[in-house]
Amino acid sequence: MTFLRWLRTLREERRALGWKGLLKKRGWTLVAVVIVFYLIRDLVLYVLIPAGLMAWLLS
Repeated sequence: MTFLRWLRTLREERRALGWKGLLKKRGWTLVAVVIVFYLIRDLVLYVLIPAGLMAWLLS
């Protein structure tokens, strides 16, 4: 639940401060969260799913 609460606070801050204010306040933390999210997503989409399909097809 803490992550959802953090997302809600980010949304409220963006509404109050705008995108520039949000990046000024949360800059590198927000950038790091976005990068980690996309790394995990791409790992699943482009590595784990194809590897699982190949293992299933070759067995």
